[in-house]
Amino acid sequence: MKRLFALLIFLPAFALAETQAGFPTQPIWVSTTSATEAETVVVSAIVVNDTAAALRGTLAFLANDSRIGAREFELPSGKSQIHSIEWKPKKGEYKLIARIEGTSAELSRRETSAITVTVKEPPAPPSEIERTITQVVQTGSTIASSSAPVIMETAQNIFAQTERLRNAGIERLENYLASNAVALQGEPEGSIAGTSTSNAAGFDASADKGKGMLSNIAQTAAAAALFGLKNVALFYPILAFVILGTLYMLARRIRRRPQ
Repeated sequence: MKRLFALLIFLPAFALAETQAGFPTQPIWVSTTSATEAETVVVSAIVVNDTAAALRGTLAFLANDSRIGAREFELPSGKSQIHSIEWKPKKGEYKLIARIEGTSAELSRRETSAITVTVKEPPAPPSEIERTITQVVQTGSTIASSSAPVIMETAQNIFAQTERLRNAGIERLENYLASNAVALQGEPEGSIAGTSTSNAAGFDASADKGKGMLSNIAQTAAAAALFGLKNVALFYPILAFVILGTLYMLARRIRRRPQ
């Protein structure tokens, strides 16, 4: 903004010295020279007219020789104007210029010098884990905004410890299920949980059958637990529910204690 006011104040001085009609020495600028893809960039240019006649034409803005916008203008004698467009570029490097078209008037400069704008890729969307951390931090900030940095650090530490425990649980359950799968594949046909059905006593067969059922139940429970640990969207809501439920039960017990 300060630069814009300075240009407006000193424009007549350098216009008289260096140009009659067209562009001054530094006629084009942008709101940022390092943008992100899809970010709106404002491109502006100054047109001056120090001749006796009015100046009419089209001010075209180009990026790498491709038109990105244009403005019709009519500039009285001895006046200057600033024209701007909004531009949403894609990733890449661009050379921006402004050009006066559609006029037969004699111009000292019909085209500005080029300025370079670099456009970067947009940041990657946050992962599910990052969104969870952000939600925890935002909730903590709402409750105690004055201590938001402390809450953020505490939440991140708790989350990191929980993630270590969750990953360790996943590894143990996967090893357990894999070892059981190998053991079952190694059983001879017609046996249950490592014991042949050719037992002499019916009691041994019943006991082995019971052990096989318990083993199947344990495997099913382990598979369900593994699914819950791997599914972040399911694991953390359940964990929060368990923590809140535990705190609620403890609070009720404390209230019931005799004074």
